[in-house]
Amino acid sequence: MDQQNGTACQGSPRGPRAVARLRSWATFGALRDRNYRWLWIGSLASSATFQIGTLAQGWLVYELTGSAFALGWVSAGWSISSLLLSLYGGVIADRVDKRDLLIWTRLAMTVNTLAIALLISTGAIQLWHLALNSLLSGVLFSFLMPASQAIVSELVDRDTLLNAVSLNAVGMGMMGVFSAAVSGYLIEALGVASAYYVMAGFYVVALLTVTKLPRTGRAAEGGSATSVWADLREGVRYIGSDAVLPSLLGMALGITMLAMPYRTFMPKYAQDVMGMDASGLGILMAAPGVGGLVSSLITASLGDFRGKGRLLLISGLTMGASLLLFANVPYLVPVLLLLGLVGAASNAFMVANNCLLQVNSRAHMLGRVMSVYMMTWGLSPLGSLPAGAIADRLGVRFVLSLGGGMAALVFLGAGLFLPRVRRLE
Repeated sequence: MDQQNGTACQGSPRGPRAVARLRSWATFGALRDRNYRWLWIGSLASSATFQIGTLAQGWLVYELTGSAFALGWVSAGWSISSLLLSLYGGVIADRVDKRDLLIWTRLAMTVNTLAIALLISTGAIQLWHLALNSLLSGVLFSFLMPASQAIVSELVDRDTLLNAVSLNAVGMGMMGVFSAAVSGYLIEALGVASAYYVMAGFYVVALLTVTKLPRTGRAAEGGSATSVWADLREGVRYIGSDAVLPSLLGMALGITMLAMPYRTFMPKYAQDVMGMDASGLGILMAAPGVGGLVSSLITASLGDFRGKGRLLLISGLTMGASLLLFANVPYLVPVLLLLGLVGAASNAFMVANNCLLQVNSRAHMLGRVMSVYMMTWGLSPLGSLPAGAIADRLGVRFVLSLGGGMAALVFLGAGLFLPRVRRLE
């Protein structure tokens, strides 16, 4: 572990000091930095595209096919490209200017989204178009996400890194509430094409904000004389030889493969279990956003708190248990409350995991480490593929219960048998 980086998230305000931080708006401290403000606004727009895209694609696929398996295999295109290219994307993020990489990938995402919107508007849309769109989106995100994650530590001071990561989660929560609710009503009132046009508009906003950032150059250490493949091998060896990184990445993989696929099956759950239309689906999808927003605001206000390893384990266990309960509750109000708890636990897990990965990685390896991290999140739709087949046969509630229960067991076991992770600060 890199000891210099390892000190960045140590030391926590306690008692009156924590209250003073809250009163001085330290919750939003990283936003004092002009460059981070632009990055954060862009991340808001990007979060909106993700939330709208998840809802719109899922609704359209289920409308076209009525199949949970189709929901899974269309989403799997993202996973395939993420699995094949995320490590390569991390190497590229370490070798080129991250600002330029963000500009070109967001421009390509805009074009990709507009193409789907036009196909829907003309009535020419077919299932394979959506599968191809998912595949291309995964390719682009394999390059976009490592750069967007790694650039944070280049724009802010190390003592505000946790606050910056937490504010990114705050933004995700805000847009999760807004975009899920709005896109559901958009689809119901104006059709699913309108959601894709709005997505394209948000991509343009995200693109314009990146142009306001300074050029970052490449990481200071590790010359570029070696080949891309040599850099990739070096990154894999570095992660494998570290005492902490494999456990952190393994837990991220567990939560994404077992718990996060619930989002893929929300259209089926909304229609088949709750009898809801697209606007009702929007309400269901907004509930995790509300929980995530509250959770990330609390995390951001705490400053550089201790016990991030314990937070990681508790939030993973909570997400799995909440998902298990959600799958077996038949009433709307407790369903919304449990979905809110799922979102709160998910955001707490992401903040803790993201920060621990960044502060335990050497600067010139950060792009590659974060690419593996993003690859684990990109694999979530791959977990949806077998789950979709099971859902068509045994029901969506069974699949959600299975995923939530297994996730809870994984994190219970990690808490018992990984003391090194428990002690991470």
